[in-house]
Amino acid sequence: MLSGESMSKIIEIYFSPSKTTKKVVKQVAGNFDEITESYDLLSFNDEKEFANDDIAVVGMPVFAGRIPKTGRERLSKLKGNNAKAIAITNYGNAHVTDALLELVDLLRENNFDVIGAATTISHHSIFDGVAVGRPDSEDIKKINEFAEKCHEKIKLEKSLESKIPGNRPYVEYKQLPFKISCDESLCAFCYDCASICPENAILEEDPISTNLEKCSRCTACINICPEDARSFTGEAFESKKPEFEKANSERKEIEIYL
Repeated sequence: MLSGESMSKIIEIYFSPSKTTKKVVKQVAGNFDEITESYDLLSFNDEKEFANDDIAVVGMPVFAGRIPKTGRERLSKLKGNNAKAIAITNYGNAHVTDALLELVDLLRENNFDVIGAATTISHHSIFDGVAVGRPDSEDIKKINEFAEKCHEKIKLEKSLESKIPGNRPYVEYKQLPFKISCDESLCAFCYDCASICPENAILEEDPISTNLEKCSRCTACINICPEDARSFTGEAFESKKPEFEKANSERKEIEIYL
């Protein structure tokens, strides 16, 4: 572990419906002395201000080239007061597009001092044939090296200097056409899916149904289901799956910006 600044708090902030972004954030934060606070933006939706000696590790998944709209709205309520920030966008080996640029811009707008940024790769949350087993041991090694470099920048009191790829205005938000279904014969009516859904697209009165107009296809309900009753289904998903998995089969690597 790296020795943190005296009195600094290491803070995890993440929006992680499939828990892969959470894993990466924890891997980075775990390289520092102590993790004292965690904010899971799937459930945390309040205003919060941090101290200028705090160090925040902030992770967002990539949804069609953007950070998730709900994750963005909730992160925008967190104010940095010049706290240090490490920005991470985690994606499924497809395309980052404008997501990392958007995250860095938002953190700066909220008065975080961004000192480093990275794009990391995890098993794709929708198309399960892409990036299987990621992050792997080589990824973890690179993530730890990134954390060490960020720590050095904090000691030197340097901010992010690298140019982040992407465009402004960012690519428009895209609603995926895929259907999410629940197998009623498997459903235990535990209501975990309704509780975790950040869009309120699943009602406790009828957890079998999903309001696809509200649904962001974030996969939180699929990943939390203890009975594996929820899944992507339908012609649009089934026809896209082999095409997408073939197009994104070539391994992409972690990219860091300091």
